[in-house]
Amino acid sequence: MNDGFAGYLMDTTPESYLDLFPLETIVYLTPDSENVLEDIDPSKVYVLGGLVDESIHKQLTLRRAREQGLRTARLPIREFMVRAPNCRNYHSETLAINQVFDILATYYETQSWPAALRAGVSSGKGYVLRDPAEQAETAQRATAAQGNALLCAEELQEAPA
Repeated sequence: MNDGFAGYLMDTTPESYLDLFPLETIVYLTPDSENVLEDIDPSKVYVLGGLVDESIHKQLTLRRAREQGLRTARLPIREFMVRAPNCRNYHSETLAINQVFDILATYYETQSWPAALRAGVSSGKGYVLRDPAEQAETAQRATAAQGNALLCAEELQEAPA
């Protein structure tokens, strides 16, 4: 086992997570998912590290999850971070298993994605946290869009047939 996990208390088993947990409780974390992980649900089982490999195979973990009939999600990196200019023009949302675990643990403790992502996404990945004012503006736009959708729905209900 990777030395990066030496400080963690965990149980290991040769059994598959598919045999250990009901499928409806499993959420497969993959950077290729279109679904954003907004909160951690203690009743769910999160699969991380579906691929332990030095090379990155685009969409492989997403395809695997779909083949197994599992829900997927990705960390909200794009929602809280921006690409930082760097000399290599390198940007990656693919993280090591211990980084994902640390992000999830920090989020669970703080209930703050910015704090969790700051702690877990290294600068070498090419991302930095958005400016707090930009985060507030993005949240306001999302809230306004939701409000507009509700108004449209109400208008449709009130319109004569």
